[in-house]
Amino acid sequence: MFRKLLATSNDWTLTVLRLVMGMTFFMHGAQKMLGWFGGYGFPGTMGFFTNMMHIPAPFAVLAILAEFLGGIGLIVGVLTPHCRVRHRDEIWWWRFSWSTPRSVSS
Repeated sequence: MFRKLLATSNDWTLTVLRLVMGMTFFMHGAQKMLGWFGGYGFPGTMGFFTNMMHIPAPFAVLAILAEFLGGIGLIVGVLTPHCRVRHRDEIWWWRFSWSTPRSVSS
C-alpha cells in the first residue's frame, strides 16, 4: 500500500500537469503560510479564517498546511494521488461553501 501511495505515472503530460498544478497550489499556499506573492501570511490568514469565516482554528491550520505542503508534494512527486484528492476536495468545499446563502447578523 505504501508503494501505491508513492507511485507516479511515467507519462510526460501528467508530469507537466503535476508541475503546473503543484506550482499553482504552492504559490497559493505560500500566500497563506509565508505571506509571499501579496498574501497576508499565517497570522493574517488564521485571523480571516477564524474571525471572519468562523472556521475552527484546527481546521484552518489544516487547510493552510494542506495547500502549502500539498503543492510541494505535487512538485516533488511525493504522495501525488493523495495530494490530488485532497486539493480536489478542498476546491469542492470552497465552491459549495461560497454558493450557499449566508445570513447577515448585526
